[in-house]
Amino acid sequence: MDTRSKLEDKELAQIERFIRETPVEVDLVSRTMDKYESSRDTKPSEKFITRKNLRQRVMMITVSAVMIFSLIIVTGLISPTMAATMKEVPLLSSVFKFTRDLGLQAADEKGLSTKLNISVTHEGFTLNVTEVVYDGTRVAIGIERRHKEGENSKESLSEEISNIEFLLNGEPLNNFSGVFGQLSKDNNSAIFEFADLKNQGGSPFPKQFNLTLSATITGISEPFKMDIPVSDIGNNVNLQPNISRKYKNNHFTIERIMLTPITTSITTRIALLDKSTSVDFREGISIEVYDEQGHELKLINGNGRRETNKGNSDIIMDLRLHPFETLPKAITIKPYIHLYDDEGSYQLDENGDPKIQYIPELEITIPINSKE
Repeated sequence: MDTRSKLEDKELAQIERFIRETPVEVDLVSRTMDKYESSRDTKPSEKFITRKNLRQRVMMITVSAVMIFSLIIVTGLISPTMAATMKEVPLLSSVFKFTRDLGLQAADEKGLSTKLNISVTHEGFTLNVTEVVYDGTRVAIGIERRHKEGENSKESLSEEISNIEFLLNGEPLNNFSGVFGQLSKDNNSAIFEFADLKNQGGSPFPKQFNLTLSATITGISEPFKMDIPVSDIGNNVNLQPNISRKYKNNHFTIERIMLTPITTSITTRIALLDKSTSVDFREGISIEVYDEQGHELKLINGNGRRETNKGNSDIIMDLRLHPFETLPKAITIKPYIHLYDDEGSYQLDENGDPKIQYIPELEITIPINSKE
């Protein structure tokens, strides 16, 4: 029994060494295991079993991919030129897979994102759009730069992009949330996303559209322009609860909730009851979102705006959070404010985190009807 185990370990070590020595940009074994091993805290016995089984599955998938890749080369089904090109392209790579955004991870794992290979080269620099996903709440785009073998750059791709603009069906994209950047797997990739303002008085994006991306790279005069086909993946739950609560001078309303496989979108409205123009803490009201079992969703990004240019007009917030793993029976929204010291800085707790104060009077629980 011990001899068999040692032989298996030796074979696995040889396979892993073979994977690492194959000219593939991404080390799928180590990066995937690092991501999953640090993602959750479980009981020691459960963690050991989960990691062991997961490592075996990852190893099997990775070995299969390398065997297919090697078979193609050995049988001479590709030319030397194509083989050289493949060295510049990550094998089975996904920019979404290694982000901390659980929704984009799910988009890759469930096959919801559209895999692309749209590239433009200027002055020896190649920019490549690898994938895109749109769920009716946000558009996310994965971008990579390609290096020739032996080349490297000290700056990350995000640092090299000095300007990024979009056209929607040939028209300037002006009425939108702005561009948000996300941390991605390495310095050679980046994720950019944006949303429409349909929940804040703007027009919604079409279900299908052509998106033209224009990006400027530091040191290269000509912009990189690429056309990206975008389609709504559908499969969402839309609610318009319009449930309100009052606290002091504030009228707090949950106007809309949209649940998709990759995003939880919540739109809130805060109004001053007496239409005062005085400074009010309503602009600092934040929310936490929980399912019926007490699991909290992490905020991805969001944007807010006043309904009009008047200083006392309502403030509408459109927040985008991680998706629920399964459709919840109910959602609880807990508003809170940050506490400040006399100098206007955050009050900090013993762990160095900003102190907050919940507002129970504004808390709202909303049942979710899966048929909607």
